[in-house]
Amino acid sequence: MHVSTWLPFALSAVAICSPLGSHAVHEKRHGLPTAWTKQSRALRDTILPVRIGLKERNLEHSDRFLADVSDPESLNFGKHWTAEQVANTFAPHPEASKTTLEWLVDSGISSDRIKHSVGRNWIEFSATVAEVEDLLNTQYHYYKHKASGGLRIACDEYGLPQAVRNHVDFIMPTIQLDGLQPVAQSRRTIDAGPYNITGLSGVANCATLITIDCLRAIYKLPVGKYNHSGNELGIAEWADYLYLPDLKTFFENFTSPKIPSDVVPEFISIDGGKPSNSSVAEAGLVIESALDFQTAYSIIWPQGARLYQNGDSVNVDSVGTFNIFLDALDGSYCTYQGGDQPYVDPAYPDPNEGGYTGPLQCGGAPLSNVISVSYGQIEGALPQFYQERQCREWMKLGLQGVSVIYASGDSGVANRYNSGYNNSCLNSEYGYVDLNGTRFSPSFPANCPYITSVGATTLLNSSIYGGEQAVAEPRGGLSYYSGGGFSSVFPRPSWQSDAVSNYLDKYAPKYGDSIFNSSGRAYPDVAALGLNLATVYLNQTYGYGGTSASAPIFASIVNLLNEERLEQGKGPIGFLNPTIYKHPEIFNDITIGSNPGCGTQGFPASPGWDPVTGMGTPNYEKMKDVFVNLA
Repeated sequence: MHVSTWLPFALSAVAICSPLGSHAVHEKRHGLPTAWTKQSRALRDTILPVRIGLKERNLEHSDRFLADVSDPESLNFGKHWTAEQVANTFAPHPEASKTTLEWLVDSGISSDRIKHSVGRNWIEFSATVAEVEDLLNTQYHYYKHKASGGLRIACDEYGLPQAVRNHVDFIMPTIQLDGLQPVAQSRRTIDAGPYNITGLSGVANCATLITIDCLRAIYKLPVGKYNHSGNELGIAEWADYLYLPDLKTFFENFTSPKIPSDVVPEFISIDGGKPSNSSVAEAGLVIESALDFQTAYSIIWPQGARLYQNGDSVNVDSVGTFNIFLDALDGSYCTYQGGDQPYVDPAYPDPNEGGYTGPLQCGGAPLSNVISVSYGQIEGALPQFYQERQCREWMKLGLQGVSVIYASGDSGVANRYNSGYNNSCLNSEYGYVDLNGTRFSPSFPANCPYITSVGATTLLNSSIYGGEQAVAEPRGGLSYYSGGGFSSVFPRPSWQSDAVSNYLDKYAPKYGDSIFNSSGRAYPDVAALGLNLATVYLNQTYGYGGTSASAPIFASIVNLLNEERLEQGKGPIGFLNPTIYKHPEIFNDITIGSNPGCGTQGFPASPGWDPVTGMGTPNYEKMKDVFVNLA
């Protein structure tokens, strides 16, 4: 499938002269991102931590492997792989390591300086700027961030001998500049409230506050009845902490049947993740976790939940990037063996004052069958190879039977994250984040074809029986619209081809390829309510919103479906999307609303799939008929 070639990190095979022989440009930045200013040449004796990612084997078969265990028509549906099977299948060919190591040694990087991963898919060494410039036939400069004033060392392009290029994904640090911490996909202002903490049960007040009674009525959810060991719903958090007194108050007032007040999620600390305390609560860093866990527990109880608390919140330049979470889940993905990148990912032990002094967690974290993540980053601000490698790890988890659920974003077709990228779009020429950009700005990892992306809806009128529409809260600079669009990194997967083609042919505005990549992976896949969710925050009740609310709702429903399957002696569902797109009848089709941004009205909701609400919102009874009856 063709993907537009405007990407800033496109590969090239242009031959260039090198003292090491014939090199070809491996990666090149076309123009400078608007958030950075190029400064002087980097000092030649500065030490760089160089990491070389070797190409993995069998990646060209990834979609076939995953379809074999996730396509509802496959005879092998649900026959998920073990972690060992995954690691052995995708390990790089020995020739990749051999060729690259020989090149390094011949170029003056002695073997005693080189570290090699156990999985032999990463090579790491430290070298001076002068050595790396000679090695890659490039020049390094300092780059200054316009908003923060921070400096980074990077080059504009670099080359490799062709024999080496055949075995290397990418090298860092090279052309990469932007490294963004995940930001929660939720409103940073309270939608409404505070409300009285009692008296809002039942379905009479759903237009004011969405409670568990409202969710059960709208989505036909049952009261949970199973608690299978090993099926705890996993929810990942970064800078937001779960304040337990809020959880207790919520249980006492908003759950039916009432959840015992001493119930807490299993706490999994990753790289210094801490439980909440009073100072955290006073700092206002508890809303996101409160929303996620209060909503999820209401749906899944008596099934338990698991809190993955990521990062020490001191490593602020890149704290909480998704790779440290993946490291903890899968030891084969760890440092020198996986996706961690200088400048983009945090380093552990954390050298900052007060930081986590232990080693980076490499495996050992329990793996949930369903993982919900309500955070996101910007596709246009991260290297293409970085996104591809991380996305493939979600694919590997799908092979192992894990359903990965991500919020689609809260800025329509634009992006409202951090580091000077407030409600911004992309430069149509090079695809960089630009405050004055006109090109739509997709989210990452919502753009990854191996996760299920969830958009947001709200009630169409005051009645729970009146249907839903795409969420729309136009409030100046804090406007909230369901994130959605088309990736310029990942091509459209086959399982959504018919649904997306139907939308593009019948309903999509004719913006043209300069505005969005119509051949890319389209998202979201589904939607759920994302406005005025009952949330207790510092002992007061509010209606809170965001696709942060929608993602744990949908993830909790998948967890219920897994409970039903486990009760029948079956395994978890795993990767959801092939079944989602083959069974549109299991969703409530949302046809009203849009997701404006970048000076446009964005995309309209429509009959069938659309890039605002996906296939629609869940109807549990119909979903159960399909998913539980699969092999």
